[in-house]
Amino acid sequence: MFATLAVSLGLLLFTGLVYQIVKRGAQNDYRTSLFYKLLYTPLGFEMAIFGRRLVGRWVSERFCELVGLGYALTHADTRNAIRRNIALLDPSKATPGAAIRTCISQGYNFLDFAELWPMKPGQIGTLLGEGIGLEELQKAKALGKGCILVTGHLGFFELGGPLLAELGFPMLTLTLPEPSEPLTRWRADFRLRWGVRTLVVGADAFSAVEITRELRAGTCVALLADRPFNEHTAPVPVPHGEILFSTAPVMLSLLSGAPIVPVGIVRQTNGAHAIEARPMITPEWLAEGRAASLSHFTTKVAQELVPMFVRNPEQWHHFSDLAVSRK
Repeated sequence: MFATLAVSLGLLLFTGLVYQIVKRGAQNDYRTSLFYKLLYTPLGFEMAIFGRRLVGRWVSERFCELVGLGYALTHADTRNAIRRNIALLDPSKATPGAAIRTCISQGYNFLDFAELWPMKPGQIGTLLGEGIGLEELQKAKALGKGCILVTGHLGFFELGGPLLAELGFPMLTLTLPEPSEPLTRWRADFRLRWGVRTLVVGADAFSAVEITRELRAGTCVALLADRPFNEHTAPVPVPHGEILFSTAPVMLSLLSGAPIVPVGIVRQTNGAHAIEARPMITPEWLAEGRAASLSHFTTKVAQELVPMFVRNPEQWHHFSDLAVSRK
């Protein structure tokens, strides 16, 4: 009884501290807020892991909800950006409550890191719920050309690498540098626990030669398409506007001959994670030229991923405006 009260009191005090950090750190750009700088760090992830092991899943979920609520209420600009992004998918769902739930959903992602942390190879499948279209992954693997797995900032997308590695796919994740070098290393080491290697790409080059070599050796390369980091982009349609998608997956496919499989992972109501693989896409050079080829097949990739975003808008984690401005 005393131990439970002590843990509850400690959690309440810690929540209050985090709320003050959130409140004082509220700024126009979420990446410059004190909240982001203090918690989006190796220490922040390790605190999530330690807290989950200390107080259990139920209490950890309530904590995520409190922090997500506090963050949303004290970051009006970010909250409004989330609503504008959801409105691109479905204006009727772009409510203040939806923006709050999106922040809470991101908090659950931290908790899912903590769930994944103690698992050993062979145990990842226990987190998997519904699996749709997984035969597309096997078909791509059977071609022997490697595979480009393209997803978006949807659900707990980090689960995809460990899960597919467990299913026998040699995995390489492409990522941008994190806000700090220690966090870049921490997340790369985290993935490597399950045999998922990480290649950090910079804004000045995409390491195309190295990635193409990996693909030709049969590696599955995973990358995010819905938040491009450089000028290699194409506008793609969403139900109520346009956003930019990276053209890098299509270019890598054209260079290597590897097929593209769009993939999404979303959290189910029971806490498990559903994975959906869409039909394989095999880009080719069009007679209209390079730009037309990249744009056409990038749009085809988006046509497979965007419906997943539409079905799960509160798990589409973007905290700054995505809409393409047409002047």
